[in-house]
Amino acid sequence: MNIVILGAGEMGKQLAWTLSTKRNSVAVVDSQADLLTRLQDHLDVMTVQGDCADFGVLKRAGIEQAELLIAASGSDSSNVLACQIARHFGVKKTICRLSSQGFFSAEDGFSSELLGIDHTILPEEECIGRILRVLRHQCLVERVDFSVRDAQMCCVRVAPGSMLDGVKLADFPDRELVSSIRFSAILRAQHLLMPRGDTVLMPGDEVYVAGTRASVEALFDLADGERRRPSLILVAGATRIARGLVPRLVAEGYQVRVIEESQREGEQFLDDFGEGVMVVQGSPTDAHVLEEAGVSECGAFISVQQDDENNILGCILAKKQGARKVITVTNKAEYMEIVPALKPIDCGFSPRLIGVNLVLNLLGSETAHIHAMLHRTRAYVYEFRVMAGSRVCGQRIAAHPAAFPATFALVLRGDQVLPAAGDVVLLDGDRVAVIATPEHEQQLAKVFRKPGLLS
Repeated sequence: MNIVILGAGEMGKQLAWTLSTKRNSVAVVDSQADLLTRLQDHLDVMTVQGDCADFGVLKRAGIEQAELLIAASGSDSSNVLACQIARHFGVKKTICRLSSQGFFSAEDGFSSELLGIDHTILPEEECIGRILRVLRHQCLVERVDFSVRDAQMCCVRVAPGSMLDGVKLADFPDRELVSSIRFSAILRAQHLLMPRGDTVLMPGDEVYVAGTRASVEALFDLADGERRRPSLILVAGATRIARGLVPRLVAEGYQVRVIEESQREGEQFLDDFGEGVMVVQGSPTDAHVLEEAGVSECGAFISVQQDDENNILGCILAKKQGARKVITVTNKAEYMEIVPALKPIDCGFSPRLIGVNLVLNLLGSETAHIHAMLHRTRAYVYEFRVMAGSRVCGQRIAAHPAAFPATFALVLRGDQVLPAAGDVVLLDGDRVAVIATPEHEQQLAKVFRKPGLLS
């Protein structure tokens, strides 16, 4: 496929890396030469320097032959205009990244479809939604949704003394519940384990569990050591994400205090969101400021500052000073990999990685595509389509060797959600969600497609 990606930042870079390894022809456009040089040093992609919404620049990038445009630059207006230009040249699919919903108005009948945009994605809005979800359960650290609304995969941390602490999976106490879910992977001391019947869950394990929404959420009570809902939330940074997050926290009944170093930014934030919000002026990485803000009493500390290092440091300090749960937002790729290794940090979210996952969810091939890149470990959730004549079609999942380099998590059969238990027989057209590392993708793809067919 001929693909043009606009923007060579963290999101564009990750998309270029993922899509250029799939036998696609990828061109990346950005105005910053240094970003393009670094990209070309590591990837087999074409790069074009210039304005992402300039006709001549887009033509040099091959827009006339492109089948897909991903507008992922930092400018909403440039992304929208580039998608319109792509439609003019007959590009089959356009995906437009936006920072907020304010660019269009359904109420006034002005939608993205009117401008010929096939899909819009809002990574920061999705990031806010994920933060809100993990606040509701102390054990929840990540959630992956699927195209089938009732299907869900969650990563839960086993609390010391909880009902999951020390449980052997083969002896799971709730037989009805365990029959409706699938333990898909375990992250233990930064090592990804594929669980078996004799696996014993340990405190601190981060366990990926898949099944129907109701079944997965029923496991939360067993993983949580406590169910006390946090009341006081501290938010570090009066940033754009904070502006979207804080009103929703207040609406859900939380007491919110925002820590902002800039007096001007803090006063502006207070003017805009004064009711139900307190602003504490000072650095979120200053222990005295955290103490003044009430960190030892807070149920959660959420750092959404622009600087990744400050976010990480602030979270570590907040945890040390008594915050029950700390959540950081990061953007740079190197920090996305570091955060899961930092024990004090409970959850880490990256709007850039969320944006990549939203794009990947909109793409696919006849047999396979990457559904999501996990935030907590270097692994993907792949979605493979079972093809008639393939090695797995008509076979029980248990018929495959135990040493298979992945875990089958879910089988999506139309709108039906089936935990990928050993006795499930895979049928033509089934979509199978699998957790695996990138090194094993090609090996996995071979068993789902017909012999001789290239994916």
